[in-house]
Amino acid sequence: MPAVHQSSSSFSAPAENVFQAALGVVQNTKSMKILAVHNEGRRLVALGKSMMTNSRIYVIGVDPEGTETALNIAVFADPRMREAALDGTFNKKSAGKYLASVESALSGDTPAPSSPVPNHFMQKKNQIPWEDPNVEPDIQLGFSWLGLASHTN
Repeated sequence: MPAVHQSSSSFSAPAENVFQAALGVVQNTKSMKILAVHNEGRRLVALGKSMMTNSRIYVIGVDPEGTETALNIAVFADPRMREAALDGTFNKKSAGKYLASVESALSGDTPAPSSPVPNHFMQKKNQIPWEDPNVEPDIQLGFSWLGLASHTN
């Protein structure tokens, strides 16, 4: 899986608030779709579709770190698509835009309300319950993503 871009951003908000903002950004972005979510584990996988470039996979993990909360994100091109020369550039730009959207949602500048969603992952068009956030769900994309949501430092 080439050209993975990993970023991390710290917030002074509680982990639950940061996760709800991250979820809200995905739910309120027309070009994004949830592939997997675990509320208690604060893990989220989303697919971002684009008209001009390859679709992007966003793997998001929210973890408390002392008095701060870290939002860790890995963005990469959908591995089912052909690799493009500018994937790395677009992955970095996509991660930055997503982190900025979460920051804006947390500050209240751009509201991104989240709707309750059960812990699940997608298998084709079916929602399968995701019970343990440490066990990788089979979202059928043909790669291992769980480790990408851990600390990126």
